[in-house]
Amino acid sequence: MEAKQHAIVENGVVTNVVIWDGATSSWQPPEGASTVLIDGSQPIGIGYTTADGSTFSPPAEG
Repeated sequence: MEAKQHAIVENGVVTNVVIWDGATSSWQPPEGASTVLIDGSQPIGIGYTTADGSTFSPPAEG
């Protein structure tokens, strides 16, 4: 399996970005978190928010 970039999402907020091959036998996201494959169609980084796991918004500036 090829490793690809994934966002770790907790409570609708991206808490980390990892390179992972998707094999849950070697690694799993933290309990209560999910992973979303980052396909490169939009920038996604720590602090970005999502309500549906497919559309992301940048953190508020302030």
